[in-house]
Amino acid sequence: MDETTTLRELAAEIWEVEHFRQEGGMRLRMRMTIVRRAGGALWLHSPVPITDELADKLAELGSVRDIVAPNRFHYRFAHDAKTRYARATLWGAPGLREKCKAIPFDAELAEGAPWQGDLDAVLLRGAPLWNEHVFFHAPSSSLICTDLLFNIRAEPNLPSRLLYRGLGVWQRFGTNRLWRWWAKDRAALGASLRRVLENDVRRVIMAHGDVCELADVGELAVALKPLGA
Repeated sequence: MDETTTLRELAAEIWEVEHFRQEGGMRLRMRMTIVRRAGGALWLHSPVPITDELADKLAELGSVRDIVAPNRFHYRFAHDAKTRYARATLWGAPGLREKCKAIPFDAELAEGAPWQGDLDAVLLRGAPLWNEHVFFHAPSSSLICTDLLFNIRAEPNLPSRLLYRGLGVWQRFGTNRLWRWWAKDRAALGASLRRVLENDVRRVIMAHGDVCELADVGELAVALKPLGA
């Protein structure tokens, strides 16, 4: 049975909702991150299904202004989110407009997006199959990513555990093997990751796994080292 958790505050001005979906015999775990920008508007990263109950809770926090599909694989619920929040801007990673013509993207993600200042965006260059953008929220020292990092510590579903083992992310905080296989320009990817490490990251919020609290950015550097950071 599909399940969506309740809204949970992670730090000042930042929240999460997780969605668990049964598909192909596996239990898929996905997270939406919500940031309230300085002006009070809400920014939704990698949306999950938004029920009326969840929409009411979001409305208590502010008005949804931006919906972000942050890489070429995380767009499943973007159309539904845009339908619910028609006046919000739906942002898609480079290549999503061509890949998903039925989804009404308003704009393509770029490092100079208008929320710069509230969230600093970095495109992970050199891996065009992903075209993932990651975001640093300085007020909470949080790095918000999608598939760059995993932190799966427990999983009741056997096929899902086997998948995580195959990706090299079972019960460890780190990158999955697909990044090393799919990177077309390792030097460019490494340079992007070093830009990420210039921030004082103390928390990593990823789409798949437990939020990871860090003692310092050095822990993140160790996790990203296999990709040339």
